Amino acid sequence: MTKKSGQEDKFNKYISVVLAVVIITAAGVYAYTHLVEKEPATSGSDQPPVVEPEEILLTVSVGSEIFNYSLNQLMELDSIAGSGKYINKVGKITGPNNYTGVSMSVLLGTIESLPENYTLQAIASDGYSVNYSMDEVNGQVSVYNETGDEIGTENMTMIIAYKENGELLNETTGGPLRVAFVDEQGFITSSGMWLRSLVKIEII
Repeated sequence: MTKKSGQEDKFNKYISVVLAVVIITAAGVYAYTHLVEKEPATSGSDQPPVVEPEEILLTVSVGSEIFNYSLNQLMELDSIAGSGKYINKVGKITGPNNYTGVSMSVLLGTIESLPENYTLQAIASDGYSVNYSMDEVNGQVSVYNETGDEIGTENMTMIIAYKENGELLNETTGGPLRVAFVDEQGFITSSGMWLRSLVKIEII
């Protein structure tokens, strides 16, 4: 009886040791999976900040070359502000409003491959387009009186406007970019020379 009880005691001790090992192992696995694995592999300070790419608002194509511009890139160029006013086919006059933007000549001056002679096609987001001669790009456009009669040609400034009366243009006001003609004399231009929602310029 004593010998048997001793064997039982040894067996019970063996079972206890095995259970203890199993419990310790399980606890270790639990701690690793729930604590260690949840920690990031590297600290946030080791990761470079994520920089979101700027939205491209304007694309200019010259032959096979493509130039993209964000709003900030356009605003970094020399800006110009002036008064703009236009008349439509039924005689309705819009403006004067003050527009701020970059002149077309300044923008094109940043492109070394610009040809000596060209036609400029401005394209809106809906696909509507207007073609401009070099004279018109340089500001030589027809102007009108209050009754809609053409009164001659004046020197205006063709700009890519991004602000109207100090506020950034939006979809409601024809933006975020639009073609506008401005000056300081208050001349009236044709609405057909203006283009809302400008997204692309092609040099032909």
